[in-house]
Amino acid sequence: MLQTLRSHDLIDLDPHTGDLRLAYPFTQAATKHRVRIQEHVLHALCAIDALGVADMYGTDVAISSRCHHCGASVRVETASEGKALRSVTPSGAAVWYDFAYHARAATSCCVAIAFFCSDEHRRHWLNDQMSGREGIGLTIDEALEVGRAIFGPVLVEGSSDIQT
Repeated sequence: MLQTLRSHDLIDLDPHTGDLRLAYPFTQAATKHRVRIQEHVLHALCAIDALGVADMYGTDVAISSRCHHCGASVRVETASEGKALRSVTPSGAAVWYDFAYHARAATSCCVAIAFFCSDEHRRHWLNDQMSGREGIGLTIDEALEVGRAIFGPVLVEGSSDIQT
């Protein structure tokens, strides 16, 4: 069953031990996207994953991350069990949603799906990339909706369509 989940890019395993390394949206490795869910702090693989956690679990979360361009703190808190935003600091924070999927999201698009302290910093970062990136800039509200669409249905009974 684990290999089936891995083949669908839903989890990843340590190649030497076979231990679980990640199960979207979470990873055991420290990332810059920390999600406080109730009394637990977990690491999300990317900004969209972090934003989708609240709706996935039907509870509010507090996200702390860093601007992918300058390293400034970005904080987001959800409301209405993850269906809305309570606060975003700084207020003009933005997200880059990268389309570069190659075999594993964790090692391709997730590395660039990130928070930025402003849309200006997102644009500066994008202009500094050696090769043109394909993706879209999102407001935090828009990014929350993408995260909800991806992760909201994950724990809903009967929502899985994985065939073994």
